[in-house]
This record gives sequence, structure tokens and C-alpha cells, in this order.
Amino acid sequence: LADLLHRAKGRQPLIPDYQAVIIDEGHKFLDAARDMYGASLSLAGLCRVAGDARGFTFAPGVATGDIARECDRIQSKSRLLFRYLNNETPAGADDEAERYPTKIRDRAAKLIGALKEDAGALAGMLSRRAVASKSEARRRDTLRALERIGDSLAAFSRHGDLVYWMEPGSPDDEFRFTALRGIPKNLGELLNRDLWGKSVPIILTSGTLSAAGSFEHIKKKTGLDLLPTKRLTETSKPSPFNHRKNSLLYISENTPFPDNKDAGYIAAIADETECLIRTSHGHAAVLFTSYKAMDMVWVRVMARELPYPVFRLDRGGATAIDRFRRSGNGVLFASGALWEGIDIPGDILSMLIIARLPFAVPDPVSEWERTLYRDMGEYKNAVIVPEMLMKLKQGHGRLLRVETDTGCVAILDSRANTRGAYRDRVLAALPDCRVTPDIGDIEKFMLEKKPPAYFA
Repeated sequence: LADLLHRAKGRQPLIPDYQAVIIDEGHKFLDAARDMYGASLSLAGLCRVAGDARGFTFAPGVATGDIARECDRIQSKSRLLFRYLNNETPAGADDEAERYPTKIRDRAAKLIGALKEDAGALAGMLSRRAVASKSEARRRDTLRALERIGDSLAAFSRHGDLVYWMEPGSPDDEFRFTALRGIPKNLGELLNRDLWGKSVPIILTSGTLSAAGSFEHIKKKTGLDLLPTKRLTETSKPSPFNHRKNSLLYISENTPFPDNKDAGYIAAIADETECLIRTSHGHAAVLFTSYKAMDMVWVRVMARELPYPVFRLDRGGATAIDRFRRSGNGVLFASGALWEGIDIPGDILSMLIIARLPFAVPDPVSEWERTLYRDMGEYKNAVIVPEMLMKLKQGHGRLLRVETDTGCVAILDSRANTRGAYRDRVLAALPDCRVTPDIGDIEKFMLEKKPPAYFA
């Protein structure tokens, strides 16, 4: 994608010319495209580039007073811009949100325009002044950073063409929200222009690219629906693993409707989780969509004094996964990263507990997407449910990683049980396997599939 953008802007390509493109892990392509075609500004990034420019060692006799003043202006205006944007950003009630709606109004818009001029002026000054040889590499890096900042400021100056939002920083930051990000509303058209519409053949592949065998959702999101029908071929293949023989799907009939504010719901999830962990003799991962829910269930389960080592994967952590792998029969509580891309083959992970169906938290992107549909029902069927099913498939895929793996996936969401609104779509999206509401069936399955050493 970076190479595409360089070519589209007439810059030197980043990779040699090619005759075909294979994009693996295609379910991540949309997020990558949003990052590459999107705009991003952070207070830390703006202040850092100004600080770097002020710290160069220039050649003897080179005047630098105007550079220092320009750096001061950039830092001052950046802080003022983020103060205005924070004032326009409600904190929100959902502590799991990563994107918060904001408004670029007159004062912020003027500051964005002024910062664009300042960034261009600073880049011009730095490119014309001689620096000491030891600062040459840093100058090149700073000029590239100023170019990226200038591109983002130009995009935000046309903010009507973007879906944009604020993201929170750390508790020690000057402001709660320290990053402004946006994506073009016409991303599909841009991808069609720069990628799909070219003469180079492209293969987009993934184990979780479709929702119940349909690619309509991903095609609409990425602009593939703009291609003539004869230019697009699609195929869906079943899993190579024997899920009916080697896995069991348990869907609880005991848990209430998901509500993290309901103490009864949290208690029911904790009770069911403990029972499943004991039934599988550890060897379990408990997968959440919310760190807050994970915290509340964790406290209750830890009070039960399980006879297995218990770990938790928090934001930005990684060591917990390695410790879980080495534990032999441990239990891993996780959210975020464990939903995809984590490979834990063998018996160490034999029970995967999915506490809740992974519906996305509403945010400015989803609010804008909803306006493209006639009503909420159409949007839910076209976007919300397919995205949930794709993520559920990614989570489910953590269990069987090689052909000899065996284990159970447990879903504790009442919306997937025999009375649930999404049961049929959940079962259609997941691989064909045996389904049970009886924990006793899990015990029988483990005794049948696992060697004696597993239970030691």
C-alpha cells in the first residue's frame, strides 16, 4: 500500500515492478488501507518534530533564530489545537471505546491551516540550511516526518471528506485525548483507482475473509464491489481440519443476556467459566471483548483458588502468552490480541471460552457507515453482524492449529443459545462440528481425546 501511494503521487516506487499481487491475511487489509490512506496527528508527534528540528547541529555561521521561533510556534499552536479538540470531545460512557467523536470547528480549522503553513516553512528552512555531517541523517528523518505531518494537516483542512475522531493518551499526558485520526469517506473509490482497477492480477486470501461464505461485506468495504462482475472471481473453501471429529462446540443455556453493568451477569459468567476450566483440567483460555468485563470475572474466578496457574494478557502485554505456553495446564484470561494471530498448538490450549459474541463498540466510523443504509436493521444485517461473525471465526480459529489438535470452544453468550437471535448465523459461520449445551459432554470428549498425561 505504501508503494501504491508512492506511485500514485509520482514518487519513486518502494518495491520493484511486479506482475501479480498476493495479499495474505486479507481480513486485515481494510485496517491497513485505512492506516495508509488515512490522516493522523498526535500532540507528541508535532512537538517532537519541532524539538528535533531545534536540536540539530548546524554548520558554522548558519543563522538559526528563525528556525527556533518556527519550532516554538508549532509547539504552541499544537497545544492550542489539542485543547480546542479536547473541548469538543465528550469523554463517553463506554470505557472500552478507542475512538471518540469530535468536531473541527472554526478555531481548530484555522489552527490546522496555520500549522500546515508552519510545517511547510520549517521544512523549507531545514532543507536550505547546512548542517553538520552528524546531523544529516536526523535532518532527512525530520523532513520526512514534516512531509507526513503536512499531508495529514492538508487532509484535516478538508475534514468534510473524512470520518475523523480523537483517541485517548496515557493518564500522564497533558490532555486526555492526544491523537486526531481520520479516514477518507471514499476509501473504496481510492482503492479501486490505485489497486483493483489496475491491470495487475490480485489474489486476496484469508481464513476469515467471508461471513458464512459471503464476501459481500468485505467487497463493499474495500471498493471491490466497484469492479465489473467479469473482473472478479471468488471462492470459499472449508477448513482442512476435521472439526466434527476433533472439536466440540459448547453453547451455554445458563447465562443471562450480556450486560457488564449487571452483577448477576458477571457472576454467571464467572460461575460458568470456573466450571468449564475445571472440566477441561485447565489448558484453557478465556477470551473477552472488554477489559473491564475481564477484570470483573477475573476477580471472582481468582477467589475460587483454581488448582492451575492463571495468567492474564493485558493491553500491550506479551509475556503472559509465553508463560501460559510453558505452564502445561494453565489458564489465560485475555482480550484484544488473542482474538487473532496467536498460535498455541498442542494440548496446552484445549478449552477456548468466548465470554461474549464480539460485536464492535459503536464509534464515529460505524456511526458514519450507518448513514449509508436505509435504516438500522439493514445496517445491522449488512455490517454489524458480518463483522461480528468474522471476528468470531478468528477467535474460534485459535483452538485447532494443527491437524492433531483436539479441544472444545465454549460460547457463553445467550444470543447464540437455542433461544438466541444469532444462533443460526453463528452456527453457519463456524466450521461444522458437534454442538452441545451439556458440560458433561465436554468431560466425555476430553476423556476420549486426551492422553493420561493431560490429566496429571
